[in-house]
Parts: sequence; structure tokens; C-alpha cells
Amino acid sequence: MNDLILGDCLDYLRRLPDKSVSLLLTDPPYGIGISKCGRIGTSHRYTRKAWDVIPEREYFDEMLRVSRHQVIWGGNYFTHMLPASRCWLVWYKKDGLPRNTFADCELAWTSLNRNAYVFNCRWAGFVKDSREERVAHPTQKALEVIKWCVDQFSNPGDTVLDPFLGSGTTAVAAKLLNRRYIGIERDPEYFDIAQQRVAAA
Repeated sequence: MNDLILGDCLDYLRRLPDKSVSLLLTDPPYGIGISKCGRIGTSHRYTRKAWDVIPEREYFDEMLRVSRHQVIWGGNYFTHMLPASRCWLVWYKKDGLPRNTFADCELAWTSLNRNAYVFNCRWAGFVKDSREERVAHPTQKALEVIKWCVDQFSNPGDTVLDPFLGSGTTAVAAKLLNRRYIGIERDPEYFDIAQQRVAAA
């Protein structure tokens, strides 16, 4: 199944059977106010969105219930709703240039019983190892990082679910790596961008 769905993911998650998805790979809102920042993307447009609110516990309970394995970016913001894990992912994106206002790395919580991993992919300013275009989403992840997650933690033919799809990077990565995908996004503007990116892939 390859499916992109416009709407709130909780209704969809409630209808899925237990452990019916191979990999849940997502980047939920962190609730840190990034949606109120100014310029996003390369189009020099400005936006104010109301989506940047940490999901309630039921979202996390349902995500864990419906999937066999999980990778949740920004997991350090959700530790009060997730079990302990020994396998954290670190996306190191420092470019070696003078320090800016962005973090040197990002963290993902996983359900996997493995050692922690570090993935290097520069993603700051003009220095990038992942060459896709920046789109109008303030927390867009580098495609190379998400492709690495899909490749490491699922197999060809598996279904990858992203209930907070944003601009569609997870679905694009899954498509490029011969996985099935389900992506859910409630913001119509970002959903349209995701559809365009998946079609282009």
C-alpha cells in the first residue's frame, strides 16, 4: 500500500491492527515554537502555523501499538511518553564553519535493541551533503538521513508509516528504496508539497 492521507493521524492510527506496520518513522512537532520563526525554505516566504504543539500521549501509545519498530526524531522532547531505549540515533550536521543558531545534532529515539548510531550529514546554510531542495517546512529533514533510517531499519517491501508527514521526506525515501509507505499530514499546504515531492520521486 502506498497512501498519502490529509487529516489528523489519530483517527487513522486507531483503525490499524496491532503491529501491522513494519516501521514507524516520524518527526512529530516538538512544541518549541519554531512555527513562529520567520523565513522558511528558499522562497523567502513567511508563515505562522499553529501545528507546533507536542502530541498528546495517546498519539504515542497508538504509534507504538500499530508498528513493530519505531524511529521517532526529536525523541528527547518526548521521553516522558516513551520507554527507555539503548538505541538512540544521532544526526550530526555540523559543517565546520563558525557556530550558528542551529543545533550541532538532532536525536531520534528508537525501539530497537541495538547500540547507538551516529550519521554524519551536513545540513546548514550553503553546506549540505543532502542535495534536495529546501521546501516551505521549517523542520524539513535531510533526505539522506531519512533514507539511511529506512535502509537500516526496514527491508524492501516493508511498509513505512509517517503519521506526521510534513513535507513528505519519509514517503520519498520509502519510495526510492522500494518500500511501501503511508503518510499522514493535517496541514493542506504541507500535504500538497508532500504529494508533489512523492510524484517527482
